Order: sequence, then structure tokens, then C-alpha cells
Amino acid sequence: MMGLGMMGLGRTVSALILSGALLCSAPSRADPRADEAPWLPVSQVMSELARNPEFVEALYRRLGRNPKAGGILGPDEIKRLREMILGKDFEGLDRFPGLTVQGMGRSVRLAGATLGRSSDDDLPPEPATVEQAAKEKVETAVEEGLGIPAAGTPPAPDAYLRPLGFGLEAGDRVDPALAERYADGLRLAELLNRLSLNAPDGGERYRVVLDGQTDGQTSDTPRALVEALAQSGHDVEVRDSRYFANFGDLIYHGRDVLTPFWIDTRLPVPGTDRNLLVPVSHSQHELIVRGPVVNADLSFYFGIDGQAVFRPSVTRDQAWVMGRVAHRYRGEEAMEVIRLAGVIVRAYDAIKRRHPELPFGGYYALGVCNDVNAMIELRMRGETTLFPLTLDPQFFTDTGEVGRLAESLPLDSGWRAAADPRRILGSLPVDDLAALPLPSLREDLEKVRAAWEGGRLPRPGVRDIALVGAVMAGLLAAGLWSVRLWLVRRRR
Repeated sequence: MMGLGMMGLGRTVSALILSGALLCSAPSRADPRADEAPWLPVSQVMSELARNPEFVEALYRRLGRNPKAGGILGPDEIKRLREMILGKDFEGLDRFPGLTVQGMGRSVRLAGATLGRSSDDDLPPEPATVEQAAKEKVETAVEEGLGIPAAGTPPAPDAYLRPLGFGLEAGDRVDPALAERYADGLRLAELLNRLSLNAPDGGERYRVVLDGQTDGQTSDTPRALVEALAQSGHDVEVRDSRYFANFGDLIYHGRDVLTPFWIDTRLPVPGTDRNLLVPVSHSQHELIVRGPVVNADLSFYFGIDGQAVFRPSVTRDQAWVMGRVAHRYRGEEAMEVIRLAGVIVRAYDAIKRRHPELPFGGYYALGVCNDVNAMIELRMRGETTLFPLTLDPQFFTDTGEVGRLAESLPLDSGWRAAADPRRILGSLPVDDLAALPLPSLREDLEKVRAAWEGGRLPRPGVRDIALVGAVMAGLLAAGLWSVRLWLVRRRR
């Protein structure tokens, strides 16, 4: 899986530019120290690398150079990251940046404001995306065959890796099993995305015909195509899956590096003076097709690349991101998920055409990876168990079904939003907290869950709300005092 949710297909120099503390990456060779832990904390990696003056100089040159390549960190976070490295506060990097959802939105806005002043000269060109290919071809192709089995050579094991120097690599390692099915997956994703762009009310339409179909039996929607595959002997399953978002995707001397993006839930941890910090979760709906013709693995989510699309799966996750299937859909339920995903593809395409000014392809303003999957879960289950959700409903007012779902989501981006323990726990990529790879996180979550289930958890964000109330009261008092002085002076 490439990306986050916040991860993304053909990810740009993605989410934590030498940040959270480094660049992005994944392993490309066998671990020479297989008897040791399979991953390293960022603090350990940084404490070693910071001894090298050349690395520190290179890091400072890159930080803040390009917000899009920097995990959409705002200037405040870049400044704090510099201070932590300069002050050798390496342990602090293990919980970086620790923003609230509201703070994350502010960082995105500030990063977007500086995007036009950033240079991309030293960044590799971005590959053509599945979404772009769909748009380019939908106007020229009216009807064509399935085109599967598809021609193409499986990606090389290091196709998505980039050496960074200093013992670091960035990117993703290819999964050999997924690579064998990648050509078919790429073709199927392209077809589904192109079909999604068909107007719902008729007009000229793009159509796909399966071999053996008679005249008139063509597919002009994603659901119709997947139904045709099922009717021709293919097994179809859709999985609602959750992971920890890997914004760093970094490997150091053959070992994975933990680079989660920590977020402050504003939920107090019982028995402490701290709020609960959790790694941001990534969610996606995965389409698995097996049969006599098509064998493909796809994922669907809205990524940091600004695309809400079907994507071919080809890379291997780092072990620390874990993985859990929250819901499985087959038969009619699977077809309904595919239908709604296609509607979402079209809605997001329309919104982005109306609002080309949105930075990062609308990421955060139109949601993060979780929002589109929360819409599907809400439609299929009557509720959603995903956190955080950040979309702004004002952009969805003219999108019909998608707009109604967006309006019904329990959003977390407003300053008054109360964190929901149920959704925070529901977003975790494990069924059992004991399986979490971070002991301190496990302990905090166990305390919060026990207090929540026992009805003893304090109101979310109560300290923050109290502080805001105190500030507002102070401003009001100051304003009243100023008015009193003004009246006194007028009388004189």
C-alpha cells in the first residue's frame, strides 16, 4: 500500500520531508540485523545522524523548502522541528507533531499559503496518475474491451525506492505477489475511474464490453462492470481496512523507521496531566477480484496526492502500520460499495474543477483518507467508526448523495468538536490493544478505554475549553473596562 491517507499512489516526496523527522521510505534489501527489532524509533535514527554535520546541513536546507513535499507541515511545525533538532530533543520527535485536528487544519492552510513561493526544482517529476489517465481518455473512447489480462512487466523490487544518502532510503518496497497482478490491477483501476466520470443522467458515455458479451451488454458504471465480472465467474470481496498512516515511509540501514503523524485527541488520559496522543490512522476500501480472467487488488481512498480514486495495490506495508479489516462486503453489499465509491470519484472531480484554488488538491478541506471511507461506512452500517474527519461541508452542497453523507459525518475540524473515544478506538489497526507496537500508546489507550466504558472519562477537551473560556472572559472584562474609561473621559 502506497501512502495515507493519507498515503498515496505514486506518492510525491511524501509526507514528512526528512521530517517527523525525516524524508520518506521503505526497505529495499534484506535486514542485516534480523535478530534485532524490526523497526527503529525516529529518535534513535536522528541521534545517530545528527552526529554527521553534512546530514544536519542537508536537513536544514530541505526543511520548509517545499510544503507539499513536507507532509503539509506549517511554518510553526517546521520551526519547532528545527528547534528540537538543534536542541537535540530527539525523544520529542517520537511524538511529533502532536497537533490537534484544528491545529492540523491551520498548518495545512499556512503551508498552502507558502506553496506558491516554494521551489520544486530538485524534486523528481510526478508520474501520471490513474485519475489523469481517466480524464485524458474518457473524452476520446466511447466503447472498448476489458483489456485484461493486461500487458506489462511487474515493477522491480526497488521501483519505488530512492536512495537519500546517509544510510537512508525513501519510498516503498514492492510486494512480489501484488506485483504479479499489478498490470491487471492498473487496468481495472483505470476502467473504474473512467466509468465513474460518466454523467449520471445520460449523454455520451464511456462503456466497457467483456469478451463474450452480446450486443447491448456493456458496462457504463463501476458497479455494472464489477457485477459483470461476478456473473462471469469471478469472486469479489470489498474490505474496509484500517492502518497507521505511514507519512515517513523511511528505512535506515535496512530497518524500518517508525514515522507516524501524532495527533492530540484532546481526550485527557486518566491519572495524568496529559491528553491522549495517537498516530493518525489510514483507512481504505480494498477491492479483491479473483477469477478466470481478472485477478486484481485495488484500494479506494482520498490521498495526500489530492485524488479520490481506485488505485492498484503493489507495495508492501512496513510492519509497524499493522492492519485490521473492520468490515467485509460480498454480493449485493460489495456492489453497493463499488457504486458509492464511483459516485464519490465523480463528486470529488466536480468539486475540484469548481475549486481549483484549493491547495494540495483539496486535501484536508475535502477530507483526509478517512472521510470518503467514513461516507461509505455510514451508508453501509448507519454510523462511522473513523477518526479524524476534516472535510468542510460547504464544498459538498451541490453533490447530491455525497453531499448528504458529508453533512451527516461527525466532523472533528471545528474548535468545538468533541473527540469521540468510540471512533478513536475504532480507527485503530488492531483488534486487541496488546498487539500495538508502542507500549506507552497501549497504556494510554487502555486507561482511556477503561474510563470511557466505565463512564468516568472527563469531557473531551475540557482543559482547552476552560482555557478558551478564561481568555474570552478576560477579553470581555478588558473590553468593559475600556468602555468604562472612555465614558468617564467623555463626562470630564
